[in-house]
Amino acid sequence: MKNILSKVWGFIKKYKFILLAIILLIIIIFVIVKFVYPEIHKRNLTNENWLRNHIDIVLNDNYGENIYYVEKDKDIDIFTETYQNIIEDKIKELLNNNDYTLEEPLMIVNPYGTNSSGINIYYNSEDNATLDYTIKADDTTDFTRTLIEKDGPDYEYQIIGLVPGKENNLTLELKKDDEVVQTKEISIDMPNTDSDVDVQLDVENGDSKAELTDGLYALLGHDKNFNSNIYLYDNDGTLRSELDLDSYRTDRIIFIDNDMIYCYKKDGFIRVDSTGKIVDFYDIDGYIMHHDFVYDEDNNKLVILANKAGADTIEDRVITLDLDTKKVEEVLDMHDYLSDFYDTATVPEQGNTYGGDELDWIHLNSLQVIDGKDILLSSRETSSIIRINNFYDNPEIEYLLVDDSMLEGTSYEDLAYEKVGDFVSHAGQHTVTYTTSDDLEDGQYYITIFNNNYGGARTRPDFDWSNYPGVGTYEDGTHSMFYKYLVDENEKTYELVDSFDVPYSSIVSSIEYFGDNIVVSSGKDHSFGEYDEDGNLIRQFNYTSKKYAYRAFKYTFGDVWFD
Repeated sequence: MKNILSKVWGFIKKYKFILLAIILLIIIIFVIVKFVYPEIHKRNLTNENWLRNHIDIVLNDNYGENIYYVEKDKDIDIFTETYQNIIEDKIKELLNNNDYTLEEPLMIVNPYGTNSSGINIYYNSEDNATLDYTIKADDTTDFTRTLIEKDGPDYEYQIIGLVPGKENNLTLELKKDDEVVQTKEISIDMPNTDSDVDVQLDVENGDSKAELTDGLYALLGHDKNFNSNIYLYDNDGTLRSELDLDSYRTDRIIFIDNDMIYCYKKDGFIRVDSTGKIVDFYDIDGYIMHHDFVYDEDNNKLVILANKAGADTIEDRVITLDLDTKKVEEVLDMHDYLSDFYDTATVPEQGNTYGGDELDWIHLNSLQVIDGKDILLSSRETSSIIRINNFYDNPEIEYLLVDDSMLEGTSYEDLAYEKVGDFVSHAGQHTVTYTTSDDLEDGQYYITIFNNNYGGARTRPDFDWSNYPGVGTYEDGTHSMFYKYLVDENEKTYELVDSFDVPYSSIVSSIEYFGDNIVVSSGKDHSFGEYDEDGNLIRQFNYTSKKYAYRAFKYTFGDVWFD
């Protein structure tokens, strides 16, 4: 042993400078790899010249013959104006260097990064020519659409409907004056989705013989708030598109002038055109989006439920985002209008719904703007529907729709409209919706809600729910309901004029009028469905989920993708 140690020591003495150099080199390499390179790379990710050299549009035979895709580093952020413009410039380079026709079109998979299962097509053709397409894939029904009409002779479209994990046979039909003048067939192999969602939902048909409406169901907030994309399903429950988000779910899609606007991160929105390009970004700095936003067309503003960063309360404010100026303004702090509810709330020992210590005393979960000046709000924590008039300039509470028992200990009895008829009040409701009808008198209108029938209020643990017979708990309940109220502001009353049972969901839920039908989502039941106008189920879709999906709305995507 002594001889071995002696030899080792002798080797170290003889080559000590070389060994020290090696150790020093290892330390330098470690510092470069651990600290210097990441910092350089981080700066590169915001350097336009570097990005242009590290983003390319190349052929990828894995998708099919003559199909391109974007080659880039995984950590290059698509949600920047720089990235979107670079992609557009590179597409223009390809178009300028080649003459693409429908026989040999330019096809790029998801060039702008906003639709992982979309493919863009570019070609030159006659003016006033329209394009129909059909997608066939094993074990799915055919998906046929007419693309939105555009001016030629240069055409660009985003085609959606390709099924992940399958070979998709795409047939294109170019039409002139409703006559087919050219046909093109293309085979496209789509990879499996990176998201943990069903490509094919379980489908149950109901008793109604009514037809399903045309459109795609948007499943929103699947399983988690963060990194949850928009998943679009057809009437047979097949996944037809996946719109990629950054770090937050969106609660709906707004359609304006052939574009879509939706939330992509907790404090920002994007505007996406029909090719998938992000054409504008909107930040709501100082606030955090939650639960809902709507479009006030009269004032060209988004009206948003938001948390104020750093506040000791949550889910009690309304802000606006001006789409012209991008100015953000707080228009309602509910503590200023319903402070008695705040004063009677207590901080739960287990924290709020999200595990924090901010007081979630009113829990606003949906809203609707009326005539560009008044607003309806839904409060889950107080099981109340609130109308505030002139909410932009001179806010004043018009009324509350709420069971009298919820008002005990407050001074709001005079604000409550009287119930007409014998029915159980709504509890934990969602998606408050205002509708009118020509056969109603002035001052009368309808309000519809998803009545969760959930007897839970975390900041009111001692509340007596005996006025709400049949309410469920967070985990268990017999059913939720679609509720339709007739509100009469002349008589200061509200009456239940229509209702039907739907699968129970204590939280996360939605209802939507769509054509003559009603789309209902019961998140805790892992299902959504479409009902006829009489409340009879036409078809229900069941999805796999560890937790739930927040909402499901249906859209035609007319004037964006389809004619």
